[in-house]
Amino acid sequence: MIWRYRAIKNPVARVKWLLFCAILMALGFGYTAYKIVVGSPIGKSVIVASIFTLFIVLYTIITLGKYRYYYIENGVVYYKPFKTDLRSVKDYKVDEDRLVIKLHVRNPFSVRTLYFENLEDLKDVEKLLKRIIKK
Repeated sequence: MIWRYRAIKNPVARVKWLLFCAILMALGFGYTAYKIVVGSPIGKSVIVASIFTLFIVLYTIITLGKYRYYYIENGVVYYKPFKTDLRSVKDYKVDEDRLVIKLHVRNPFSVRTLYFENLEDLKDVEKLLKRIIKK
């Protein structure tokens, strides 16, 4: 089974990526303020900060609109570069309002959250999980 989602269409993923980009912007502005306080020319610092801001905004737009693909094959969830064997999942929690399935796994390099763009894909994966994971 294969499905895709875009972060702009999923409320949880959208907040995650917007928060990440906001932190990057805050770090950039903080560094610019530090450089100005230390004595760097204001004009040069503002130009560098505006170019950095432009790149972060473009990165945010691309990241939110990019399709991401998950697929399940032979009881393993693949999401590049991560994969999770569903037989090692202890439990899972389905949140239909937020279009998310959270997997409870101990491995830090595994897929922990499955994001969806529509409710039909979420229901299909939930049925598959019920067959594989005995809740």
